Amino acid sequence: MTKNELKDRGYEIIGQIVKAMGHAHRVELLELLGNGPKSVIKLAREARMSVANTSQHLQKLKQAGLVKTRRSFNTIYYRLADPVILLAIRGLHQIAASQRPDMTALLQSFRKNYGTDRAVVESLPDEEHILLDVRPPEEYAWSHHRRAVNIPYYRLDKEMHRLDKDKLIVAYCRGELCTYADEVVARLQAAGYRAVRLAEPVMMKSA
Repeated sequence: MTKNELKDRGYEIIGQIVKAMGHAHRVELLELLGNGPKSVIKLAREARMSVANTSQHLQKLKQAGLVKTRRSFNTIYYRLADPVILLAIRGLHQIAASQRPDMTALLQSFRKNYGTDRAVVESLPDEEHILLDVRPPEEYAWSHHRRAVNIPYYRLDKEMHRLDKDKLIVAYCRGELCTYADEVVARLQAAGYRAVRLAEPVMMKSA
């Protein structure tokens, strides 16, 4: 094999991976899978797509080696083929935020509507804030920030009393385009809590 053949074939393989990721729905599916294995039905519901359309996108991701499957009885679960894929997705978010003013404007407009200011927890003393993971329990169990407590967004009204009103509540969910944290922050503020959304990307750590 010549060095030109190496380069041509190597970049072709990388190009195939980029092509497989090059669809908005597939990027979202990969990000959802970064929060743990999920069935096609659950992915379809969370990505707001039909099951048939979701299955087609997942097959393309599987063919590119980006996802793997596991069968449990009659249900097939999809997962990321490698955790590094989630880092690639986060990299795409960072590029969009730094190079596309329309992305920044989009996020600012949405968060202004919700009144969700953002905070960098590294600059906050641990004893003065609570890091709140608002994802479903199975995603929290799969991986979470080591200091976070879990109150799923859909159980907030029943479990809000667990939170200390004297502390700043810093909520996070699945990523920059996930709105659960914004919704939780707005509801906490309405209930008299000091609450903000986490500013920096969450580097998950297993329990």
